[in-house]
Amino acid sequence: MSQNYRPVSSLARWVGTTGAVLMLAAGCVTAGGNASPTGASGAPTPPAPTPSGSPSPSAPSSASGFYLRAWQTQALAPQYTFSLLPIATISDGQFIDGVVAVPAIYPGPLWIGLSAQPISAAGIDAIVAEARKDGLLGAKSDFSGAPMPGSITGHLQLVVDGTTYDLTGSPDAATGTGASPAPGTAGAFAAFWQRLTGLGMWLADDLGPSAPYEPDRLAVLAIPPADATSGITPNEVPWPLATPFSKFGTAMGNETSRCAVVAGADLALLEPLVKQSNQLTRFVDSAKVKDTLTVRAMVPGEPDPCA
Repeated sequence: MSQNYRPVSSLARWVGTTGAVLMLAAGCVTAGGNASPTGASGAPTPPAPTPSGSPSPSAPSSASGFYLRAWQTQALAPQYTFSLLPIATISDGQFIDGVVAVPAIYPGPLWIGLSAQPISAAGIDAIVAEARKDGLLGAKSDFSGAPMPGSITGHLQLVVDGTTYDLTGSPDAATGTGASPAPGTAGAFAAFWQRLTGLGMWLADDLGPSAPYEPDRLAVLAIPPADATSGITPNEVPWPLATPFSKFGTAMGNETSRCAVVAGADLALLEPLVKQSNQLTRFVDSAKVKDTLTVRAMVPGEPDPCA
């Protein structure tokens, strides 16, 4: 079986296998999804970085309370971007990688597993120093430049020394050649983004061993099944939750598509079945209603995508 390496930012399963969009997520280490508004007021004056962009040996660490989340959006209805993951999340000293290997088969697995690695305080300090050097931790929050219609928008949320920065920009902005882009420009945002997407190479010595990431919440979108593909017979499994599909979560897109965040005891019932299922699996509830699912792990602090 071959594998294509790409971010889990492919078009949600229920729009078919003919298209692709790019990626979603959120969070905060101590404030959850309701982080304070963008701004740098009250932020302590940072020590000057060394020429390499790393903090000086005597500088206090910014690792305590640090949070980072990077994700992408595009001008599409939320049901079409439901399965998109952040490309990188750092919370409680763990780096959760949203770039995974997806089997190039159809129907593909319903469960897309993420990985997590511990990141050292020195690694976090290097990220903070690079963000400061690129002019991203000031009063400016929009680094989009002049985006084209339908273009992809990159989002960064960082919590540094108690201050939350919510930033937007173009991941594909020109970064120039040779010298680093000027701080506070669209190119500087894009250069920082590119470092995050290659964090395993940029900060390889600051990352510990990789292990499967076990989420404490799943985002679940239940929709009526599409017609069976010729030559493929969808398997059917009992819906393990007491709540039938008609009362599951809230409507998304239309009344027959239902969205909810599953946690706790319901997560313990649903997750093992999800890991054994594929994109065409039909779940049958107590009323004999059959739905297929789109499921994705939620990262720490991410707000409810069904709200």
